[in-house]
Amino acid sequence: MEKAKKKDIIKFVIFILFFITVITGSIILAPKLKIFSDFGLIRDKIKSYKSLSFIAFIFLQILQVVVFVLPGDAVNMVGGFIFGIYAGSILSIIGVFIGTIIAFFIARWLGYGFISRFIKPKKLENITNLLNSNAGTLSLFVICNLPFVPKDILMYCAGLTPVKPSRVLTIYCLSRIPGIIIWTSVGAQVYNQSILGLIITFVILAIFLTAIVLLKRKIDKKKKQPAA
Repeated sequence: MEKAKKKDIIKFVIFILFFITVITGSIILAPKLKIFSDFGLIRDKIKSYKSLSFIAFIFLQILQVVVFVLPGDAVNMVGGFIFGIYAGSILSIIGVFIGTIIAFFIARWLGYGFISRFIKPKKLENITNLLNSNAGTLSLFVICNLPFVPKDILMYCAGLTPVKPSRVLTIYCLSRIPGIIIWTSVGAQVYNQSILGLIITFVILAIFLTAIVLLKRKIDKKKKQPAA
């Protein structure tokens, strides 16, 4: 028992050091993140890998999920700028899915054993029930599609709870798809220099987000109504 406890502590320390490294590295490298505002420069860099350019982009997507401070929506736009709407969306979805699984299990393997020793089982059960509820699912869906929100950190948080991996990973990954397609489309329209295309894309985004918010309010309202 004591040996298991020490093992969990060591894992958790590694987990904390990982976060500190990511945040510190991001602060140090912050000036270089301006590269994401120069799509042409990134395009040239990715294309320099020639036939392996799609693998290089998938790796970039995986990296932006695991290193959660990187601008995910900007990377999606880069995908559209380089590969177009269809190929860009597919490559981004693949990269995000792989990165999400890695992030979740980093937290589950390194942090859950330690955290579970300090949180009462009832509280862990409440967190799991929330994530498994319709309200929790919809909230996750809304957050995943809010523009330029560091949403990938959610999988690290989920990994620290006893929630079933298959459910939360499936919901999260599927929730990311609409936002990925929309921001990939923005990148493609920028490359094509299509003002009309950009306007249409942003109108669709506005309608989509409005519908999500209204749906969430409706569900919240139903939850507050007393049972008959």
